[in-house]
This record gives sequence, structure tokens and C-alpha cells, in this order.
Amino acid sequence: MTTTQRKQAPKWLGWESAQRKRYLRSVEQDLATELGPDWRDKIAESTES
Repeated sequence: MTTTQRKQAPKWLGWESAQRKRYLRSVEQDLATELGPDWRDKIAESTES
């Protein structure tokens, strides 16, 4: 990689969105496994305290 290539802004190719969704889905599945099906409520309650 040359110096000029390092200074360029990243270009979004369109596939990143699907990759990000897959990552978030896997994190949600891990949370559901660990905390149960109401994991969103449990996290919301813990942040309110």
C-alpha cells in the first residue's frame, strides 16, 4: 500500500450493510441465549438503574 492509498477515504461498496446486519444478528442471538428471550428488556432495565 502506498502513502497516497492510505490517505484516501474508504469507499462503501454496498456489501458492508449486509455484513453488519449478520454480525448484529449473531450478537442478538448470543444475548438471547445468555439472557433469555426478553434480553432487550433486561438490558433496558439495567441501563435505567
